[in-house]
Amino acid sequence: MWLVVLLSIFGCILSIVVLFLFLLWLYVHFEYVACTSDVCLVGKTALVTGGSKGIGYDIVLQLASRGCKVIIASRTIDEKLRQQIIWETNNPNIVLEHVNMSSFKSVRQLASRLNESESKLDILINNAGIPQCLDVPTEDGLNETMQVNHFSAFLLTHLLVDLLKKSAGARVIFTGSFLSYFHMMSRVSVRDFKIENAMFRIFDYPNSKFCNIISADMFAVKLKRWNITCNSYQPGIVKTEIFNTAEKELKSLFDILLFYSTIYLFAKFGVKTRVTSQGAVQIATSKEFENVTGNFVGRYFNNVRPRAAYDAEFCQAIWRASEEMVRLNPEEKLDYSHKQ
Repeated sequence: MWLVVLLSIFGCILSIVVLFLFLLWLYVHFEYVACTSDVCLVGKTALVTGGSKGIGYDIVLQLASRGCKVIIASRTIDEKLRQQIIWETNNPNIVLEHVNMSSFKSVRQLASRLNESESKLDILINNAGIPQCLDVPTEDGLNETMQVNHFSAFLLTHLLVDLLKKSAGARVIFTGSFLSYFHMMSRVSVRDFKIENAMFRIFDYPNSKFCNIISADMFAVKLKRWNITCNSYQPGIVKTEIFNTAEKELKSLFDILLFYSTIYLFAKFGVKTRVTSQGAVQIATSKEFENVTGNFVGRYFNNVRPRAAYDAEFCQAIWRASEEMVRLNPEEKLDYSHKQ
């Protein structure tokens, strides 16, 4: 009798696991957004953060192959990388700019150089990202994952608004993640103009990606008056080095168990960056997205955001807290009364 019960339970569990894996396989292989645009980008200028590897690198290749001037903002400055991109795309207009996204000073220095060297910016792709890190604060006293993935992208976009305004229909894009659905942020974690760290480091990355979606939605509203669009997109589940880095920095038992039971599995199911990077290129180049703004772009889960993203007051609280934490000057804020 007990054997029959145990076998029935085991059968149910096995069926659920098989169904889950099948649905995961479907999601991985069909959710990514394909690029159908063949628009020429000669005369356009794009900035891609984190463009030296992973999704960012493939975005750079696809933009450069269309004749676009591509500025790669990365912690790694390697002339061999630049020459490799030139060789692959036959486009010599590739620029390397150093930036440490875990330092607001470095982000400001990058923005200052670009505002001096560039006449306009047509495409800004906020792609730089790292997994959860050890619980060591940055020089600005913040969680490194949140600073690199969210706060610095938030700051950089503000600092480049004047360049974006000089383009006829500039486009801003934030790289999201399916892990944003597993964020642990709430009104309790956003108060007194601060965003508190997650209890477990494993949730730093989902939290930061959730904030990317909020940032994109809010920028879409605030930049619309200058004909600048802003969208985030769902790249699907990707095989990148970010999972390998995350594995090395697991600390608590809870983080280890959660990583190997879920995230590690997702990583093994992931598809190549060449495939998933197409979503960013489609949004950045196609006529389909010429006047589209404020979307969380996916193939089948288009505009299906995490539930908390529909809480307007919560989103506003995240925005205000982010303004304070990156220490924006009054004139840098997008609702500054004298900003033209």
